[in-house]
Amino acid sequence: MAELPEYTIRESVRAKHVILKMSLHDGFVVVVPQGFDVRRVPKIIEEKREWIERKAKQIQQKRNALDKDLAPRKILLRAIDEEWTVAYEQKNHSSWIDMDIPGERLLLLSGNTTNHSLIRRALRSFLLVKARMDLPGLLLSMADEHGFVVSKASVRFQKTRWGTCSFQGAISLNAKLLLLPRDLVDYVMIHELCHTVHHNHSPEFWQLVQEHLPQAQALRRTLLDDAWRFVPLWLEGQGS
Repeated sequence: MAELPEYTIRESVRAKHVILKMSLHDGFVVVVPQGFDVRRVPKIIEEKREWIERKAKQIQQKRNALDKDLAPRKILLRAIDEEWTVAYEQKNHSSWIDMDIPGERLLLLSGNTTNHSLIRRALRSFLLVKARMDLPGLLLSMADEHGFVVSKASVRFQKTRWGTCSFQGAISLNAKLLLLPRDLVDYVMIHELCHTVHHNHSPEFWQLVQEHLPQAQALRRTLLDDAWRFVPLWLEGQGS
C-alpha cells in the first residue's frame, strides 16, 4: 500500500460528513464533524486516492506557475467577456502602488511595482470593484427572468464558496466569479436563487435547480473539478 499523503485534521461543528480539501496555501486538510472517530480518516483517504492525486497534480501546476503569475499582463473577466491589460510603472522610493485607468480596459499600476504583495493587493481591489459593479446586475436580471425575489445582492471575496444565500433571501457572491466562464456563473446564480425557496440541498431544491437550468448537473461537475484553473495565483492566500 502506498504511503498516505500528509494531512491536517480540522474539526467543524458545521460539517455533517468528512470533507477533503486541498489548496496551495493550506495543503491537504481533512474536515471532520464534531466527535468524529479520526481513526477512520486513513481509510477514507485511501478510498479517495484518485481524487487526491488529481488535486495534488493541479496544486503542483499552480505552484509551478506562481512566479510568472504574480505580476500578470492580462486579466480575463470571462463572466462579462472583458480582457484587461495591466501595465506597470516603477517609481523610485515609492512605498505604495497607485491604480489608474488611463485607457479603455487598461489598468495602470504605478509605484513600488517590485513588491508582489502590493501588486496582489491592488489587483484584488480592482477585481472587487469590478465585481461589485457587474455581478449584482447579472444576478438581479436573472432573478427577474426566472421569477425569484432577492432581498439584497452583495459581492465580497469568499475563501471556499462561490456564493451564499441567507434565510431572508440576501445573496452574497464571490468576487472571483467574474473570472469564470459565463455558464458557470449562471449555474452559481441559479443555485443561490433556488436557495431563496429551499434553504437546504433537499431533492426538491435540486429539482428546482434542474427546472431552471437543465444542464445544471454537468455545470456543477465542471465547477467542482475545473473552476480552480480560472483563478490566478495573485488571488490565492489568507482571506481569499
